[in-house]
Amino acid sequence: MSTKHAGNAGEVKAAASVAGIKSWTLDQVFDVGETTSFDDVGVKAFLPTGSGWSGTFEGYKTGAPLAIGAIIAGEFLETQTATQKFTGNIILTGLHGATGHDGIVTYAYDFQGTGALVIPTA
Repeated sequence: MSTKHAGNAGEVKAAASVAGIKSWTLDQVFDVGETTSFDDVGVKAFLPTGSGWSGTFEGYKTGAPLAIGAIIAGEFLETQTATQKFTGNIILTGLHGATGHDGIVTYAYDFQGTGALVIPTA
């Protein structure tokens, strides 16, 4: 039987802990290249080419926004258990600031992973 974990103690670290974060997403993908030839008799064939990862995180404004463009160490914690986190270097590629009629300011960030992604072990 597998153990289920509630993500209510998650956290994002981008070189240091980022305060005010309320959610994050991480997408790991593997690209394939089409290699279909006449020999494949009309059935498409593919080969694995490369993997990558990217994502977003968002939260409430608690200070100046993070600078985009630099490569920084990223940690995406599912819980406060040390083995329940994704880690790897990221490049912040987008910053999206917003505010509503209630006056609450939020920041959302896009990032691109660079190099290996270390996935949770438990």
